[in-house]
Amino acid sequence: MTPALRLESVRRRPSPGGSPEGNTVTRSVLRSVLMAGVAVALVSACGTPEAGSAATVGSRRISVHDLQSATADIQALYGPDQPVPQQSVLFLMAAAPYLETAATKVAAGASLDDARNVFGTKVPNPSPAALEVIQANVIIANLQKLGTDKAGPALQEVTEGLVRDKISVNPRYGTFDPENGIKQVQPNWLPTPTPSASTTPAP
Repeated sequence: MTPALRLESVRRRPSPGGSPEGNTVTRSVLRSVLMAGVAVALVSACGTPEAGSAATVGSRRISVHDLQSATADIQALYGPDQPVPQQSVLFLMAAAPYLETAATKVAAGASLDDARNVFGTKVPNPSPAALEVIQANVIIANLQKLGTDKAGPALQEVTEGLVRDKISVNPRYGTFDPENGIKQVQPNWLPTPTPSASTTPAP
């Protein structure tokens, strides 16, 4: 079975004499990492991405087209019973270069061929954006296998890079949340539905 996107569910392999396989560690690890840097991003990353962008990180632009194609390919990999949130895909697209750099320092990297192997025959020709996301996903899994002592600082480095380069998310896809990465929010430009005449109480 294809592992879930690591932003949503990272599972740690047991160490000898340790806890059984399947202990979810992402929420605790990423919460501590994101709290340190993403809270700053809520203040500092207030720019507006250019038209057609899902997010920008420094001079790097993540297009809506790339986000949609990556999400579609990854959804095809996971199947209809395992929804793939666009917010998780977008976060991994934004974080991918920083993850690759941080993972290389602790020998936890992954290649595009590793990502292709994950897709296998389910998605024979995944988009470059989808490969980038799955590569980032594999890297996070590799970091988690090293334990929190090494994974924590590596993920902290990723967050600091995003903050330093002023990540900016298109409000259509949400905003950063200290506990959950990119979180969907109710757009403030949508009007509140008004009751129809048939449901409006009489005076």
